[in-house]
Amino acid sequence: MARRKAPPSSKLHSDRPASALPALKPLRVLVAGEVILDRYIWGDVSRISPEAPIPILRVQRREERPGNAGFVMANLRALGAEVSALSVVGADRNGRLLREIFADLGIATRAMLTDPDRPTTVKDRMLGSVQAAHRATQQLLRVDEEDPRPLNAARERALIKGLKAELQRVDGVLISDIDKGMLTPEVLRALIDGARKRGIPVIVDPRRTADFSIYRGATALTPNRFETELATGMHLTDRDEWRKAAETLVRKLGLEACLITLDRDGMYLAERGGQDTYVPTAPRDVYDVTGAGDVVLSVFGMFSIAGLGYSSAARIANLAASIEVTRLGTEVITRDDLARALSPLHSSYERKILSTEELKSALDRERRSGRRIAFTNGCFDLLHAGHIQILAFARAQADLLVVGLNSDRSVRALKGDSRPIYPSSERARILAAMEAVDYIVIFDDPRAEKIIRTVKPDVLIKGEDWRGKTVDGQAFVEARGGRVAFAPLLDGRSTTGVIDRLRAARTGA
Repeated sequence: MARRKAPPSSKLHSDRPASALPALKPLRVLVAGEVILDRYIWGDVSRISPEAPIPILRVQRREERPGNAGFVMANLRALGAEVSALSVVGADRNGRLLREIFADLGIATRAMLTDPDRPTTVKDRMLGSVQAAHRATQQLLRVDEEDPRPLNAARERALIKGLKAELQRVDGVLISDIDKGMLTPEVLRALIDGARKRGIPVIVDPRRTADFSIYRGATALTPNRFETELATGMHLTDRDEWRKAAETLVRKLGLEACLITLDRDGMYLAERGGQDTYVPTAPRDVYDVTGAGDVVLSVFGMFSIAGLGYSSAARIANLAASIEVTRLGTEVITRDDLARALSPLHSSYERKILSTEELKSALDRERRSGRRIAFTNGCFDLLHAGHIQILAFARAQADLLVVGLNSDRSVRALKGDSRPIYPSSERARILAAMEAVDYIVIFDDPRAEKIIRTVKPDVLIKGEDWRGKTVDGQAFVEARGGRVAFAPLLDGRSTTGVIDRLRAARTGA
């Protein structure tokens, strides 16, 4: 297969470094594979059932998200691609719900068939936290509803007809194969041969099978360690074995590239022509590996289709996967997520500093993980021991702490034209370096009511000197079932006092 050309909508150069997120014009991507409805049932566990030695889950909320190929599509949309779906759902409520979700995301479903002979595939995950503390959230049980039998001949013909039409509209194809009956050998062959005929790339996240010949002629594969071992008969214990396995698949299947994902060991990329790249894993605290493979397919596939070199695309995909495993359940990786992680100008602690919109997304994820949120606010100009005590107290009240930082303009409105001493960018960096602080958001109002309504904290923290006074956001927080906590103060510690002592010392000099 000839080296694929970058689509006309892209202006990438193949040797562009992966130290900055490349800018892409809209790409059109066809995603083929089984779409799944991922349903998350969240609750608290406070006791064991008297009927059997099992936990009792007291349900608090439910969430429904697109999974597998649907999650790949959602990630592509978050990265800015135009997406069309080639898949099958059942003639049931869950199938209609998936169509509604895709419509809301702007995903075209012209080629998504309804099969009345099979149910929509659903994965119900039940996640429990330790009582009302909302800590130690973990998956207790997964219940799958599916029919993995191959499509019948009529449905297969209809699907192939639909994919032929879609191939004329797109710049590339991603295949997410979990072997649930939709991607028959005939459908796979029609996808790969059709893409080759058009000269567009087709990148595959393969099923668990000993026979990868069904993907012969694809542009690239992204198998994991277990899938690669099953398909090659090799044991992937060291770099030499990774290289042999990846190069074997490139040679035998006529690929341009093979990217093997190696969980804790990172990724190994082999390209046609002998160029190999080892991508070590980005160090992260692993919380949940769900969706990491789909993220790799989405990011590696999208940037490869755009014309970025495979090595650079693999490095960005590796970083995206490292972000995904820190989140509970499947969470889309956005361009902002990648841009922050790739930025050479920001250390890890500076990534705590978010815009209001970024913070809202981050806190949505935290709440879905069952974490309780504390909030405090202030100018934090010339940080002193009193600030340290308040921040440590605030962090101890919940699972994470958000600090609202007054902008320079709002500090001047509150303190006068001689303040702040340090601009908000420097004050934010100093706060971000503190272990007690999880997120920082700069707000422009002299009062904190608006930002508190955005954060929706479970606990609002103010200094003890505010007891008995009107506290911004108190009524809002308490109406939502939260509380206000008053932090003890250190006597004689204040920014104004520090400034006065400095002035006095200078005058005395």
